[in-house]
Amino acid sequence: MYIGGKLNSDGWSGCIEFAKRKTFNSSRFWQISFSEIKHEKQTKQQGHNTAFPQLGNASPYVFGKINNLYTLQVGIGKEKLLLPAVMDGNLSVSLRYSGGLSLALLKPYYLKLIYEDINNPNAAQLEQQKYNQADSIKFLNPSSILGAAPWSKGLAETELVPGAYFEIALAIIPGKSKYFTQKVTLGINGAYYAKPLPIMVDQKAMPWQVSLFAGLLIGKRKEKKSNFTMEII
Repeated sequence: MYIGGKLNSDGWSGCIEFAKRKTFNSSRFWQISFSEIKHEKQTKQQGHNTAFPQLGNASPYVFGKINNLYTLQVGIGKEKLLLPAVMDGNLSVSLRYSGGLSLALLKPYYLKLIYEDINNPNAAQLEQQKYNQADSIKFLNPSSILGAAPWSKGLAETELVPGAYFEIALAIIPGKSKYFTQKVTLGINGAYYAKPLPIMVDQKAMPWQVSLFAGLLIGKRKEKKSNFTMEII
């Protein structure tokens, strides 16, 4: 059993793997991973609220964001030892590849919008709203945005989009220890979905997602009679 995580070029991932050694230089593993995907153009900025202090303090938000995107991937893979002992036996390199089903989760991104009272210029109220074309001017007006709504807002409206993924990586074990093992992984993950996945209002939505990743894994060695190894960041 492996527990680990990765830093991706477009977010982060956490995963659980169950592995079984097939031969002295290869093993098979089953993988479950969960990722948050961020658009390369999204940046946080601070909301402003100088006209209506009674509405509360402003908070950060991502301007133009319409959905939070998460992915859940379940698949099977194989790891094959390429270089069992180089640099005086202190380094080994393996090739890992896997593939399977990928499920995209699109959760609407809500903002706290300021609505002025037309009958009283000193009064206003807050409404938590997601993006829609009919009210896009309000959603894209920084002076009307107090900040992002709580993350849980819109959770029940999450849309599920099925797809498939493939991942390939190098696993580098820098040294051997009697009690611990370390592993560095470098690779690429790609997925294709049944429909485009919109994240930002001013960016074209694509049905595919590709990211580079790197991870540092540390595990504790067990007795030879046990094949259990835990790996964490």
